[in-house]
Amino acid sequence: MMETLLLISMTLLLFASKATGLQFNVQPTKIEIGLSTRFDIVCSFNHGTDNELSSLVSLIVSRSKNTTYEDYRELASVDALSGHVTVMVQSNATISGAINNRGVSYLKMEWKFPDDEVSGLYKCLANGVDGSGHPIGVVSTNQVTSEIPDVRQLVNVVHDVLINMDSALGNMCISGCWQSRLEQMRKARFVISSLYNGHRYLLSKTASLASVAVAQESCELYGGYLAEIYDDFELLFIQNFIKSPPGIDYTMVLIGGTDYGHKNHWVYDRNQRNVTYTKWIPGKPSTTANYNCLYLAAPTWAMSNYICFEVTRTYNTRYLCEVPEE
Repeated sequence: MMETLLLISMTLLLFASKATGLQFNVQPTKIEIGLSTRFDIVCSFNHGTDNELSSLVSLIVSRSKNTTYEDYRELASVDALSGHVTVMVQSNATISGAINNRGVSYLKMEWKFPDDEVSGLYKCLANGVDGSGHPIGVVSTNQVTSEIPDVRQLVNVVHDVLINMDSALGNMCISGCWQSRLEQMRKARFVISSLYNGHRYLLSKTASLASVAVAQESCELYGGYLAEIYDDFELLFIQNFIKSPPGIDYTMVLIGGTDYGHKNHWVYDRNQRNVTYTKWIPGKPSTTANYNCLYLAAPTWAMSNYICFEVTRTYNTRYLCEVPEE
């Protein structure tokens, strides 16, 4: 049995080096979540080229989410017997394909506004027979990565679109495309709470806070602002929410209050309304001169104050947006 498998593997490797008919195109190979408008995979085989595969039986596209070791799952296939495309794993992709043993066969998958689910190792497999009727296959692979754009990068892109709305929408977008992109970015960047008194809370997943101003701009992109807390019930809801997200390591969460320029007089920065409700950690607020921003701090997630800029280096800080919903 082992000798047979070894012979098959050697045959595949030998044939793959000779065959020129198989093409596997993946565009782009790096997905920027919320900014990339599409992702295309085309697995094709040209029967007019010089290769040993004389008759094609099927084309199969597979993906391994794990890039450390190969764990491929078939996504879709097209075969010569039925002529139909078969979808093995449901996705948001549009899939088409055809087998043509006198021309070009193909299997194509297209995503609009792809998310991080498309990242991984991809394999294109062409199965068929050689001139002697022996089964043979050709394989080609590609890797796709994804990343969440920096908050400042997203802010700049959206601002550019707003400034040049007519031309940008005409050249780049279909109706509602920015809403779709922002929703994907929201899910990628934040843990989202259930609804509370007509509001949702968005807890940032990554410690990418460059400044409070950038955090506030990020919240505004999603129709909200840095969280403002007005009573015990709201604080309790938020505390239960920020305690629960798994896999996120942090000890401080930035919210909207500040006493910058008016020490010990706390206001919410977006509208300068007084902070009328506080529940401080014992010993807080600190009287240190530059401790001008309001946070919720572990382990009790009561209120504390600390410096406003680049705090992630010390405390792996997150920020909390509050988004009203109609």
